[in-house]
Amino acid sequence: MDLRQLNYFITIVEEKQITKAAKKLHMAQPPLSNQLKVMEKELNCKLLDRNGRALELTESGKILYEKGKALLANFEDTISEIKEVGEGLKGVLSIGADQTCLSYLPEKIKLMHERYPNLCFKIIEGDSFFLKKSLINKEIDLAILQQPIENDNFFSIGLDLEEFVLATPVQWKLPNPIQIEDLKDLPFLSFYRHRSCSTFRIIIDEFKRHGFEPNIICECIDIAMVISLINEGLGVTILPKTSLDKFSNQGIQIINFKNCNIQSNATIVWSKDRYLAKHAMNFLELFTEETHLLTRGTICQSQ
Repeated sequence: MDLRQLNYFITIVEEKQITKAAKKLHMAQPPLSNQLKVMEKELNCKLLDRNGRALELTESGKILYEKGKALLANFEDTISEIKEVGEGLKGVLSIGADQTCLSYLPEKIKLMHERYPNLCFKIIEGDSFFLKKSLINKEIDLAILQQPIENDNFFSIGLDLEEFVLATPVQWKLPNPIQIEDLKDLPFLSFYRHRSCSTFRIIIDEFKRHGFEPNIICECIDIAMVISLINEGLGVTILPKTSLDKFSNQGIQIINFKNCNIQSNATIVWSKDRYLAKHAMNFLELFTEETHLLTRGTICQSQ
């Protein structure tokens, strides 16, 4: 017995007549009657008894009707859910993000939730090395990094450029704006785990361009911990301004530079060899709606 035959049987039961059921199913009566006989023969039991012009369920028929109706409903729900996932209406969107790029997410996730309320989100924090590995291992759908991945195996969308700023203890009373040379003797807190990280290299290169290297006294990958250390007067750090906005009232001062060319170059990245689900495409389009850097046709290259 297949789902088609089960649907025939349920329709016959609910219409109480084969003639009415055939009309509802848009088929002739003889083939429908024959299908009922085939089911009864396969199950080796009587499913319906005739009571005058109406049909009544046997005990076996009652079981088949109740179980079959639940089975068909579950099957239809499954089909609907699959279609909704395919259309980006449901599912889980896994987003990796460098901690300095988390500020790009709240507004976009809010928009996604408003448009697709049945969609769930999973946010994974990590540095570029961890997130690149997660993309390759297909553990996340896409990632927002501080610098582009120099690898032909990834697609990417560049986001708006943003200046880096200096975060210092409030009590230090440093000038604002400040010359980068004024950081020469200040204790520096490095936020990046790997010294080969592209953003770390860019910062170090900027110091070198001004004739010195920073006095790194601590390396930490947790931005909240770095802010706590600054609040305690331990040192300073350089980060994108938006990544510091939520900490601006926590005992730190945000200072602009007079002569620093470091810019945030945040990028959304996803793997070329992975099928990009519809909900991930919908998320990417939230950025392209504003930046117009990529058309939907370009995004579809990833499929």
